[in-house]
Amino acid sequence: MWGLNQALNNLYELDRQLVPRALAQAVNRVARRVITRCTREVAKQTRVPQKLVRQRVRLRPATPGHADPTARLVVNRGDLPAISLGTARLQLSRRKTVAGRHGSVLKIGRFTFRNAFIQQLANGRWHVLQRTGRSRYPVQVVKIPLSGPLTESYQKQSRQLLETDMQAELAAALRQQLRLYLRKRV
Repeated sequence: MWGLNQALNNLYELDRQLVPRALAQAVNRVARRVITRCTREVAKQTRVPQKLVRQRVRLRPATPGHADPTARLVVNRGDLPAISLGTARLQLSRRKTVAGRHGSVLKIGRFTFRNAFIQQLANGRWHVLQRTGRSRYPVQVVKIPLSGPLTESYQKQSRQLLETDMQAELAAALRQQLRLYLRKRV
């Protein structure tokens, strides 16, 4: 451990911003990798297109000005409305419902919703609504739950990638910053 501290002190003597820049660069690269892996994992698990999952994440990158640069991932973990899955098509079903009538099936992308229809709500937005029963409010907006898979995936992947990839990324970033510093000086 003494060798690492000595090397960092030597780098700090060259340029005060060299190590913080490299550290911020490494943290940002690992954060982008977390986003990529989690997007792929959640999309596969929930059968939602990767593009829709990726749109729910924002990266606030780490900057070298702070003592310990941290990147912040802001994730919208709300449920995904079914209307945003793509174009909808209505198919008549040959199956008879409980009442003895033929029902209809609404298909959007890979998803199939029975007893569903598209309607404009009072707030002006179009949504897929589904009949739920004979309660006071017999329809509800159809949503794909993403909260659990997103939370679980981001917590797991961020821990795992910090342990496995951070050292290699930091070493590569330090080499790059040192190379840039030496190119400026020579």
